[in-house]
Amino acid sequence: MQQRIINRVESDRHYRTYLSQLVRAKKETAADAITTAASQIAETTKAKAIVCFTLGGSTVTRASQERPSVPVLAISPFKETARQLAMSWGVYPDLPRSGSFGFTADEEDFFNYENPAVDGESDDDFDVVLKNACRAALRKGLVNDPNDLLVVTAGLPFGTPGAANIIRVLPAAGPQCWDGVCHVD
Repeated sequence: MQQRIINRVESDRHYRTYLSQLVRAKKETAADAITTAASQIAETTKAKAIVCFTLGGSTVTRASQERPSVPVLAISPFKETARQLAMSWGVYPDLPRSGSFGFTADEEDFFNYENPAVDGESDDDFDVVLKNACRAALRKGLVNDPNDLLVVTAGLPFGTPGAANIIRVLPAAGPQCWDGVCHVD
């Protein structure tokens, strides 16, 4: 019954109008601008998901309040944050397996997201973190093709709460196509 009520309210055109007015009135910080832009970019580029790196969940909460047309993948190194974000609208939380913001991954196969890190790569290397975000989206079932687009938001340097200052649009295959190996079975 609750789901039917939610579906009916969210499909009403007046709800979208009210929500957009409410969200526009709250814009105060650069992080607000980043999350608004991420939602608009996702809609324009037909991206499959928005990926937000977060420590305390504020960036993801802002992104969720935008009610984007795509799911929000929240990557947080803290279990408590991930659990809280599971209750947010349209959010799929993910805990990295190791490292600061990325579970480590091998570059050999797009669908092989359980492997250890490639020798010589740091977990804090931004490209590695982006690749791990792509693999998290795959693992959550948010993408199913290496050419699916993701809109990624992050704050650099990592570990600075509320510092969302980067937006990237990249294919689910990651920032590079791993030497041409981007196969979908």
